[in-house]
Amino acid sequence: MPKRQVRRSPAFIEEAKRLFAPGGSASGRPSFQLFEQGPLRGAETAFSLDFEAQLEPVEGVGSLRSVVVPPTTVFGPLVISAILTTDGVVEIVSVIEDEGYWSLLEGDPAD
Repeated sequence: MPKRQVRRSPAFIEEAKRLFAPGGSASGRPSFQLFEQGPLRGAETAFSLDFEAQLEPVEGVGSLRSVVVPPTTVFGPLVISAILTTDGVVEIVSVIEDEGYWSLLEGDPAD
């Protein structure tokens, strides 16, 4: 299966760096570099290898697909979305973080 070229839109980079600051944050949030090495690399690989097989979040909008990244010890659940451009390149356009995930875990019993 041929690989598609994947690029990151400027809006995506801006949003990702807002969520995951380069170098991390004083409050312990993961860095943009760690995001690139983990969740983003996985999403880029999935989009590159088989864009059409990824989740179609809005039925009938065939040019938009998403990869749902399950939570890890460092990142909460993420949704990374991309479009297929007219020149056949996959462009990553957004990342959404489940902002309430960590607070849900705080309420879980210790057992």
